[in-house]
Amino acid sequence: MGPLKKSLIGILFCSSAAFPQSVSFGLRGGVPLTDAFSDATYQGVDFTRHIFSNSKAFAVGPLVELNLPLGFSIEADALYRRLNLTTVNRVIPQPPVTISNGYSSWEFPVLGKLRVFPLPFVKPYVEAGPTFRTTGSSFNNFSKAGFTAGVGVELKLFKIRISPDIRYTRYGSDSKPGSIVNFLATSNVNQAEFLIGLSF
Repeated sequence: MGPLKKSLIGILFCSSAAFPQSVSFGLRGGVPLTDAFSDATYQGVDFTRHIFSNSKAFAVGPLVELNLPLGFSIEADALYRRLNLTTVNRVIPQPPVTISNGYSSWEFPVLGKLRVFPLPFVKPYVEAGPTFRTTGSSFNNFSKAGFTAGVGVELKLFKIRISPDIRYTRYGSDSKPGSIVNFLATSNVNQAEFLIGLSF
């Protein structure tokens, strides 16, 4: 083994010892505190359409977290949720017709986390980073990216890490705003949620 290879191996070994890293895997899930769709009403000459979220569905999915020195870490989630939408159509003078549907959405937040005032069993943290999402073809006008910030606390029970947190996400504007012409459902750009993570 040449001197250069020995030097590189020595540097990598010292770096690993000085900056220990570990990867955690688990699940994160919870419920939104806000509606996925904006509440909107479209009106024509003799026709109205009211679009709104009729319920708040849970979100769940896997997580992976890279633990770094000095209380830093990076967490990436893949959260699946149903987007519940109710549409009330009325052609005057007929009675209204209500239609409720659920649509699929996947969200991928990638958040940097900093544990502040770490205690032996309780570690409060703050987190922030980009969030990406994909929805069904029915809502390909939805904004695909946003920014997420949150606060939480990490509890350690034996080898299990429990991390409840509250997150706020600000999405960009939809690519095609709703109108009387196409009656598009528009996303709520301000979204908040309560989530709990379980990791090992």
